[in-house]
Order: sequence, then structure tokens, then C-alpha cells
Amino acid sequence: MKLCLLLTLVATYSVVFTKGMQPIGRVYNRHCLCVQLESRVIPPDHLRSVEVRPRGPSCTATEVIAGLVTGERICLNPNTGWVKKLARFVIQKQSQKG
Repeated sequence: MKLCLLLTLVATYSVVFTKGMQPIGRVYNRHCLCVQLESRVIPPDHLRSVEVRPRGPSCTATEVIAGLVTGERICLNPNTGWVKKLARFVIQKQSQKG
């Protein structure tokens, strides 16, 4: 009987503390793709693609993700002047297409 009770408590503990408890707060956001931001200017001939992900319910920050010709993807700092201009350009091009 004690063994059954112990196993039940262990199972309940593992379910509650591994799945049921998520960090709470504005800082925690597991849906943002960008963790580290790059501010240095990337030459246009090194860029293959640029994706602008506006902030929303899944991520509270605007994300600008650049695909490089090397295949690497980096996150650009959306508060940097040159990235703001680049993001505006990408958004204008997208609105003209659709």
C-alpha cells in the first residue's frame, strides 16, 4: 500500500512539475526566434533573404531575420537605423505583391 501511494505521488509530482508549470512573466517568451541580435551592417551582397516578423501574441518583439548567402540565418537588431530602413523596404515590397 505504501509503495502504491509513493508511486502515485511520484507520478503526480513529475506531471505537475514537468508539464504543468511554466514560467510566468513578461520577460519569458518561448516563441521568439531571436535570442541574440546583430547590429553590425551586413553588406547587401551578403544577404539572400530578409524576413520581418511583427510582434504579436507569441512574441512581444519585432524580429528581423536575415538569410545570408552562406546559408546562415542571423537576427538583426530592429532598433538599429539601417535595419529599420531595411524592414520598411521589405514590408513595402510585401504589400506591393499582395
